Amino acid sequence: MGPELVEIIAPPIAIISVGALVLIGMKLRYTHKERTRLGGIAQEDVQRLTDSVGALRDEVQHLRDGYLELNERMEFTERLLERPKPEADPRRAQKD
Repeated sequence: MGPELVEIIAPPIAIISVGALVLIGMKLRYTHKERTRLGGIAQEDVQRLTDSVGALRDEVQHLRDGYLELNERMEFTERLLERPKPEADPRRAQKD
């Protein structure tokens, strides 16, 4: 291998090596920023927390629906109780 060949091959190899190092550094920085942004929590933990929050939202919605249905029933019962009672039928009172 002659000195001319080294002069031709060395600059592209150096450029490629520096580029690879820059890309590796960028990847490491991105990974570090993501972990720092998430407070150092692993991605699986984030997914598990997200699923838990979704399940809690569904449960709260279910409880709200139950509360609304119960409230409607209570209001209906209150309206029935507030209605004036019909006078007793004298024929019916005699049968008892």
